Amino acid sequence: MNRVVCFDIGGTSVKYALIENGKIKCRGRFATNRENGKDVLGEMVRVVNEYKEQDAVDGVSISSPGFVDNRTGQILSGNIIEGFNGLNIRDYFKERTGLPAAVENDANCATIAEHALGNGKGYENMVCMTLGTGVGGGVIINDKLYTGNAKMAGEFGFMFINGIHTDRPEDEILSGYASTRSLVEAVNAELDEEKIDGKEIFDRAENGDALCQKKVSDFYDSLAMAIYNLAYILNPDIVLIGGAVSMQPKLLDEINTRIEYLTPSFSLNLLDIMKIDRCQFLNDAGLYGAYANFAETFAR
Repeated sequence: MNRVVCFDIGGTSVKYALIENGKIKCRGRFATNRENGKDVLGEMVRVVNEYKEQDAVDGVSISSPGFVDNRTGQILSGNIIEGFNGLNIRDYFKERTGLPAAVENDANCATIAEHALGNGKGYENMVCMTLGTGVGGGVIINDKLYTGNAKMAGEFGFMFINGIHTDRPEDEILSGYASTRSLVEAVNAELDEEKIDGKEIFDRAENGDALCQKKVSDFYDSLAMAIYNLAYILNPDIVLIGGAVSMQPKLLDEINTRIEYLTPSFSLNLLDIMKIDRCQFLNDAGLYGAYANFAETFAR
C-alpha cells in the first residue's frame, strides 16, 4: 500500500490528499453540501479519478462524521450529510472507481493517526481526546482500536462529571463543560454585546481578565476530571489531547496539577503511570488517520 486518496469529511469542507508512504504529496478541499450527499460523493469520485489519471492509486480511505462500521464499510448513523446514514462507502467507491475503500469515524481516525504515526506511536494502550464543538475521541487497547458493540466507544463528551442539576441531563454532559464551544459560550454569556473567540479568551486570561481566568480554570477542571475518570477506567499508557485548544502553552501543566490534586492518597500517582500529552496532528489528523486506517483495514 503506497498511494491512497484520503478524505476528511467536515461540516464546512471536505479535505482530501494523495498520501504516499505516509507523506502528503498533494492536497485540496471543496465545500461540503450538507443538504445533498450525492453532490459530495460525486465530487469525491471526481477527485479520485483525477488522481488515477495522473498515476496508479492503491485505494480510497475516508474519515467521516457519525457512527461507522469499518468492517462492513457502512455509515450507521449520526452523519451530518443528507443521504450518508446507511450508505456503504466501501461498496460505493468500489463500484465507481474500482478501488478498495476504507472508512472510519473522524475521531477514531485522529486516534489511529496518533497511534500509528504520531505522539501515541509505541504505546499499547492509548486514549485520544479531541476538543472542539464537543468532546470526542478514541480508545486503543492492546494496539487495536476499540469501538464497542455499537461503534460508540470514545464518545467521551457524553460523560457526566458534575452530576445532574436540571431537568435536561443532556445539557450537563462533558461536552457542555470541556469543549472549546462550551468555553466560548460560557464567557460570551456574561459579556454584554461583545463576543470573543477561544483564542481571545485565553489571551485575556493570561493578561489578568478575571472572567476569562475563571472560565478557563473551570474548563481545565472539567477536562482534568474526565481524564482522571478515564485513567481509572481504562488505565492507558498515554492520554493525548487534540483540537486547536491543545496548543495552549499552559494546558499540560494545568491538567497535570489538577490530576495530582484529584488522585487519592492511597492510589498510585497517576502521573507516574500515565503520560498526558498533545496530539501531534491537528488539521491533518483526519487525513493521516484515514491513511493509517486503510493500512490496518486491508492488513487484516
